Amino acid sequence: MVELNLRTINSKYFGIEVCAVDCSALAVNQVNAIREALHRNQLLVFRTQSHLHPTDEVKFYKMVDAEARTVWRDQTENPWEAFKVEQGNEAGTYQIPDEPGVLVLGKGEIDHFGLKVRLGGKRKAYGEEQSSQVLGGGALQWHIDGAFYAHDPCRYTQMLCVEAPSSSGKWIDYDDRCGGRLYCAPGATAFVSGRQAFRLLPEELQDKALRMRVHYRAHPFMATYHLGNTRNGLRVVDPQAEEKFEQGQDAAGMPIADPAAKVYPLVWTCPVTGEKALMAHPRCMHHLEETGKHDPRHLGVVESKYVLEKFMRPGIDPEYVYVHKWRPGDLLIWNNWSVWHSATGALAESDRRVQHLTAFNGARAPR
Repeated sequence: MVELNLRTINSKYFGIEVCAVDCSALAVNQVNAIREALHRNQLLVFRTQSHLHPTDEVKFYKMVDAEARTVWRDQTENPWEAFKVEQGNEAGTYQIPDEPGVLVLGKGEIDHFGLKVRLGGKRKAYGEEQSSQVLGGGALQWHIDGAFYAHDPCRYTQMLCVEAPSSSGKWIDYDDRCGGRLYCAPGATAFVSGRQAFRLLPEELQDKALRMRVHYRAHPFMATYHLGNTRNGLRVVDPQAEEKFEQGQDAAGMPIADPAAKVYPLVWTCPVTGEKALMAHPRCMHHLEETGKHDPRHLGVVESKYVLEKFMRPGIDPEYVYVHKWRPGDLLIWNNWSVWHSATGALAESDRRVQHLTAFNGARAPR
C-alpha cells in the first residue's frame, strides 16, 4: 500500500493531517491508504482544497465510501429538513442544484454554484441565541451524523471550508459539576474520539456500557425540536419531564412500536481495527436498555439521559477535545462511527461562514 505523508495536527489522541494530496486526482492505491488512515486515525485534514468542484467532493467521498447511496440531508426526502421549513423557518441550508450530494451551510448571503440564498435562515430551529449553529440554541451539542430513523448513520462525514468567520474566538464553560472550559475559534467545529471516551471509563462502566443498547425515538428531531441543551452539550433539557423525575414519576422506557425506529449498541466496534467506541446521539435517544447479566431492563426516559451523560462526560474533558479552526480550503473527513462532533455556538453579527457538507446514509448498521 502507498504511504501517505502524514503530520500530527493535535495532541488529542486522534486525527492526522494528510499532506501534499489533491483530493480531485487520486490513484486507487492512494484512496485505499486514505481509507486505512481514516479508520486508524479517525479524522483526516486535507489543506488547500479550494479548487474542488462539488462534483469532485462527492467523487472523493464515494471513493472512500463505495457503499454510499442516498444523501443524508436530502431536502426533498429527509422529513426533518421539510419539518423545519413547515415550522416557519427558512431552510437555512441548501443542496447545490447540479450536485445534491453537497449541502451548503453556514451564515450569510451567497451567490454560489446556482444558489442565491441566505444561509442560516431565521435560525428559529436553532433556539433563541442569535446566530447559534447549535440545534436547541446554546453552546454545544455533541452528536453523530445521521437520521437515526429509517436510515443507518453515515459511515463518514466530510466538510469543506469555503469561507471562515473572522471575529474573535471565545471560551465555552461547561457549567457542570466536573467543570471544564473549552476555547473555540469563531465557527470552529469540536471533535471527540468515541474510542478515547470508552477507554476513559473505569472497567466496571466499560462492562456496563458493553451491555447497553440505545433506543432512538421515532422522528427524533421533530420530537425534540423545541428542547434546549445543557451547556456541556450532552443532555437535552426537558424541564417538565425532569420535574416529574425528581418526584419519582419518570416516563417508562418502552420499545418504540414504529418499525423504522432504530436500536443500536452503546458501544460500536470498528470492523477494520476492532477498536471499540462509545457512540450515542443524546438528542435522538429515547431510552437505554441494559442487557446481559439479568433480564433486559429498560431504564426510564429521564434516568437514561443522566446515565448517558455520565458515560459520555469524561470524553469531553478539554484535554481530549480537538477544536478545528477552519480556514478556506480545509477539507475534513471523519469516521462518523467513532467520532462525535459539535458546532460551537454563536457567531458575531458580522461573521460569514460558508461550508460544504457531504454525507450519505449508512449502508448497514453499526455493531
